[in-house]
Amino acid sequence: MQNAMRIIPALAVAVTLAACADPGSAKQAANPALAAHDPSMLGRGSSIVAAAAPDYTTVESAGAAASGGALKLASDVAGDIPRFADTFIGGVAVFGYAWADLGTGRGVVAVIHPAIGRDSNQNPDAWHTHPVQLAAGAGASNFCIVSIGTSQAGIAITGDRIRVNIAEHQAGLSAGDLDVAAAFIVQGEAGCSATGLGVKVLSAVNL
Repeated sequence: MQNAMRIIPALAVAVTLAACADPGSAKQAANPALAAHDPSMLGRGSSIVAAAAPDYTTVESAGAAASGGALKLASDVAGDIPRFADTFIGGVAVFGYAWADLGTGRGVVAVIHPAIGRDSNQNPDAWHTHPVQLAAGAGASNFCIVSIGTSQAGIAITGDRIRVNIAEHQAGLSAGDLDVAAAFIVQGEAGCSATGLGVKVLSAVNL
């Protein structure tokens, strides 16, 4: 599904975009350990949402498209997304939205994390992006973070909608690679040996 917008209503942080699905396009087989957390395994329309989490942690739809060497990502959520940290965001290490490839564990995240140190040149104290590499989870985490890269990207937040525009060479992914979009937090996880950081999925939707 290259150069095509894909949207599946359900659980995410996305922008409602015109969709064009290609059911005949082949996808890489998902890594079994990562695929265990594929939203389709939960049944269409189902979600994993933390108790007492704000509405903006529930992803309702998401899309991914490619244009001119750029990867255009979007999510619509159930409530207005704060431009700056609120009480919930200030109380977790990292909050963000992710678009990921279950086959390889690679993904792009848009995150905000005032509680921890600066790790971005673009907008370290507010929303910014990272390419990430994930592995199977451990302990109370759905995934483990293997590595976090740096990137420059455009981020637009309007009400309950977030859009990310990032060069494909920085993302390390194409639109057709992506399987899921999610809202998540990062937490310390001793069982994640590479970084000591785990990802807890708050809600997710298939792309």
